Amino acid sequence: MSWMQFTLEAMDRLIWPLAILAVLLLMRRPMAQLIPLAKRFKFQGLEVEFQQELRAASLKAKAAFPELIADRKCLLLSSADHLPNASLLEAWQAVDEAAEVVVRQRRLKVDLNSETRYKDIESVLVAQGLIDTKKAKLFSELRQLRNKVAHARGFVVGKAAAMQYIELCFRLVDHLERLQVGVIEGGEEGEGVEEGKGDTAGVV
Repeated sequence: MSWMQFTLEAMDRLIWPLAILAVLLLMRRPMAQLIPLAKRFKFQGLEVEFQQELRAASLKAKAAFPELIADRKCLLLSSADHLPNASLLEAWQAVDEAAEVVVRQRRLKVDLNSETRYKDIESVLVAQGLIDTKKAKLFSELRQLRNKVAHARGFVVGKAAAMQYIELCFRLVDHLERLQVGVIEGGEEGEGVEEGKGDTAGVV
């Protein structure tokens, strides 16, 4: 076997392993970028599940410890100075949670997993005569203000406006909680709730 023939055979045997190694080296960076993405999808699923369970526990805790509502309001008012947007969003969350309890107790037909969840709840409360025209207008205005804060980048609400928003939210919460007591005592039922609820970041 000549030196040239030996070299050609050696190259023929090594060319595929070298080609595969070259491809792996070229794909190393894109593959490395995909790994955190896969992890993020995995942990997002766990985060959604955690939020659902935490929300359910929160609703039960508020039913067992009514004083938590007053504490929550005071905490949000005190937080409005440094975290006005977060405090405002949390105040709306209190309205949403109180409204959800009414929907579930009365078995009203609302898809709680809908992207228009807040608007749908508002509509069914009006349709059932559970909130009058003035309260419906307040619910709608608070919902729209919440959406502006949640979706407008760089927008920061003022402290005074945040505190006023929080006060209005908890007035609505008080009314919704009185509706809850009425259901418990009267045992009324409605049409049925469509189950399901996840992350409400994009809900309107």
